[in-house]
Amino acid sequence: MLPPPQDSLRLRKYINVPVFLVILMVILESILSALSFLAEIMGSILLVVIFLSIILIAIVLVLLVYSFKTGKVPFPNLVIITIIFFEGPIKAIMRLGGVDDTAIDQLSVDLQNRVMRPTFVRIPYDKRAIFIPQCLRSVNCQARLSPEGIKCMGCGACEISKAKKEAEGMGYLFFVVPGSSFMVRMIKKYRPQAIIGVGCMGEVKEGLDLMHKNNMPAIGVVLTTAGCVGTILDWEKLYEVMKAYDNKST
Repeated sequence: MLPPPQDSLRLRKYINVPVFLVILMVILESILSALSFLAEIMGSILLVVIFLSIILIAIVLVLLVYSFKTGKVPFPNLVIITIIFFEGPIKAIMRLGGVDDTAIDQLSVDLQNRVMRPTFVRIPYDKRAIFIPQCLRSVNCQARLSPEGIKCMGCGACEISKAKKEAEGMGYLFFVVPGSSFMVRMIKKYRPQAIIGVGCMGEVKEGLDLMHKNNMPAIGVVLTTAGCVGTILDWEKLYEVMKAYDNKST
């Protein structure tokens, strides 16, 4: 006697079950089977992504070691993007090799400045914005916080008033901000085409990463001495970046 077909065996267990429950159970079995197949596919894709990520991180680590030894960085865009998306693992591995996190941040800032500079210098002054941290203010500053940051009164007690006068005379938007949220708000409001950001190493790197992801040309100028008050900036470096303009390429 021939064995019953497989479908008959499958349905025989449902003989005493109401029809709608049989249909429901068959549907659930089909869904679970499909989900199991999808999980296998997703698992395979995840393994491939992890494998490729490990290879990419390894390549960039080699490039970083090479850059620290020679001062040259091949494939800067690849290095920048990889540092942005895999910053944690890269810093952890480099730390094991005795490389401080600050050195990675400095390299990232330098690279992004170098990569973005050719595009930045083609943007006219009146389509740029400068963001200065409030920690550069004089301890005797009388300026007050407004919805657009600290409104400099031009008292001359610190270098900010001079920089503001020169920048605005060139056409720049000039902001003294207490935090990155103000900077993002002003960018959304005024929509400049290029940015100069001043701050401590961490703030500048974070800002450049954000601008890089949004494809906006930005140059970062790092404070010489960081802190909450009484910080120091190489103002000549800022003025040099402010004046950088290549009118032959426009």
